[in-house]
Formats: sequence, C-alpha cells, structure tokens
Amino acid sequence: MYQEMNRRSESESERPTLRDRIRETTVQAILSAAEEVFADEGFHAARMGAIAAKAGVSVGTLYNHFEDRDALLGGLLVSHRVDLIDRIDQVISEGASLPLRERLRGIVGAFCGHCERHRKFVNLALQQELGRFQQTYPQAWAKKADTMQAIHERVDGEMKRGVTERALRPEMADMAAAFFIGMMRALIVRDLLLGNGQGMAAELDGLLDMFFDGAGVGARGGGA
Repeated sequence: MYQEMNRRSESESERPTLRDRIRETTVQAILSAAEEVFADEGFHAARMGAIAAKAGVSVGTLYNHFEDRDALLGGLLVSHRVDLIDRIDQVISEGASLPLRERLRGIVGAFCGHCERHRKFVNLALQQELGRFQQTYPQAWAKKADTMQAIHERVDGEMKRGVTERALRPEMADMAAAFFIGMMRALIVRDLLLGNGQGMAAELDGLLDMFFDGAGVGARGGGA
C-alpha cells in the first residue's frame, strides 16, 4: 500500500503544475512573436517592446524569461533545434531498415521542411551569417552551432553505416557527413537567398544524385 502511494506521489510530482503550464504557454507565445518580429524587422532593429506586444505580455514579463535580445534569440534557436532534431530522429528511426539513399532522403526532407516552415526567419539568419552575427549575439550563435553539431552527429552515423553496407566508398567515411550537410545548406541558400531552382522539396533527388555520383560505390574513382 505504501509503495503504491509512493509511486502515485512520484507520478503526480512529475506532472507539470498549473504554474509550469502557464509559464510554458507564455514562453511559447514570446518565442512565436519573436520569430515574426525578427523576421519582419531584422535582428538589430526588432524592439523588445514590439515582441512583448505581439505576444500579448508586458515588457517586464518578457524580461522575466529572457534577459536580453541575445538570450531571446538563443531561446528561439533552441526551440527550433529541438523541433528539427526530433523530426530528424523520427525519420532515422522510421527508416532504419531502408537503404542509405532513402534514409538520407528522409533527413534532407526533414531539414528542408523545417526551413520551409520557418522560411522568413531562416532567410534572415542566412543573411546575418554574412554580417557580424557571431560577435553581436554570441549566445545565440552558440545555440546555432549546437544545432549544426547535432545534425552532423546524426548524418555522420548514417554515413558510417552506409560504408558498412557498401553503399559508400570507405575513403569517404570521414568527410561524407560534412560534404552532405554542405550540399543541404547549398540547397537552402539557393532557394531562400538566391530564389533559384524549383523549390527545396522538388530538388531532393537531384541533391542525392549528385552526392551518390561523387561518394557512392561505383562512382568515378570508386569500386565496380
């Protein structure tokens, strides 16, 4: 009886309280508003007051959750990272029995889909990479770097598995992930910054063809 009550107590203690739920709702409202205002006005011009107003909270409430613009931008990037990595992990898990090409297609699809959902913000972030984003927003830049590291770890795992499956040339094992992520990023830049191409989703197979033509078994310089 005591153990049952203890387990029930532990279970109840793990449930979010009303205060926790209100806080989470407030944070999500602030982050959603911040994404819109940042995308419309730019990282430097966006005012915290405008973000608070769009979120429906006071400026004081905003600062209770995020001490400055760098922290707010960092929080937004963390939120994006959680969503993106969850989607990538899901497609990796669901495609575990598929050939490497289809597994990579799922990863690119998740990545491009995320960028499409946050199109204006991603476009702005790409433009800021050409400026002084790293110096101006060091905390946010670190979050962005964390996201790329997390993506690299997952893609690298698939590439090394692809070598053991004889889908990739062994000499490509160490550089395949960086090569592939660079191609993914180029696809985003081409679509969002340059406005070229047929759209990210329509060009997934072209990206995969280029990758496997260069790194796949049977590619020039590879085995038969």
